[in-house]
Formats: sequence, structure tokens, C-alpha cells
Amino acid sequence: MKNNIEKVADLIEQALNNDEDACQKILNLYKGRIFSYVYRMVRNFHDAEDITFDTFIKCFKALGRFDTSKKFSTWLFTIAHNTTFDFFRKNKHEYEYLDERHGITDDIVEKSEKKRKMAQIEKTLVQLPPLDRELVVLFHKEEYSYQEISEILKIPVTTIKTRLHRARNKLSKLIQETK
Repeated sequence: MKNNIEKVADLIEQALNNDEDACQKILNLYKGRIFSYVYRMVRNFHDAEDITFDTFIKCFKALGRFDTSKKFSTWLFTIAHNTTFDFFRKNKHEYEYLDERHGITDDIVEKSEKKRKMAQIEKTLVQLPPLDRELVVLFHKEEYSYQEISEILKIPVTTIKTRLHRARNKLSKLIQETK
């Protein structure tokens, strides 16, 4: 049985041979994660749909230039990142972050407390500079490694580690100040 990387590599090869089903499978495999990432950045459903659509158009147009020795999702998220920032430049938006994750527990009190803490983090996170918010989203929500974030943002790994550490400290201080 093929692993996920081999399946994606096969789909890419088929897509390069104009196989529409392979393109649709790639789209279905990644559209949810790309939309979720973009939506957290722009906080507007329709804009996120448009940016996600543009991301995949760019992906399929550039598929022949994809380096198969790299991870496809990292390459795709790089396109999504660039497309989102192109959108911001064109629309001069200052983006905000909202993490829709909420804890699911059986204990109502614990659930309520967790929800309150998440709301506080969400509220506080929007006070961070855009790059810091993006680092927190990519690392903690999307669970990308430092190296993958470095490839997506075109920033050295050491800078990623430093900025993420500082972003966490800022976030912690901001949360303490709002208590």
C-alpha cells in the first residue's frame, strides 16, 4: 500500500498529464486546510474562498515547476501565503486571526473555562503584528515544522524560532495584562 507522499506524487504526475480527476483529487485533498489557513488570515469567508481558488489556479499552472524532492503541502502553503499577501497588498487589509478551535469535554465547567481561555487567546492574538500571528497559526494550528515555515515564508529557521519565541512571550504578557 502506498503512503500519502507516494499517492500525492502519483496524483501530481497524473495531473501533469492533464488528468482532470487527479487535479480534482489534489484539490479535494488540500482545499480544506488551505481555506482554513487563508480564512484565519483574512477573516472573511468570501475573500478566503477567492484566495483559495486563486491558490489552486496558481498551483496547477505551476505544477510542472514543483520540485518533487520537496513536500507538496509546503509548496502549496507557500503559494497560499503569497496569494494571501498579494490580496493584502491589493486591498490594503490589516488581517486578523481567529482560531475556531474550542475544547470538547464532558465536564461543562471545564468546557466553559477552556472556551473562555480560547476566546481570550483569540482576542489577544489579534494584537500581535501580522507576521507574529502568522507564525503562531502555522506552527500551533497548522503544525508545520520550523523548516517548513521557513520554506513557506522565505525566512531563515533561526529567525522563525526567535520570532515565534518572542510572539509567545508577547502573547503571554498581553493575556496577563487583560486579566
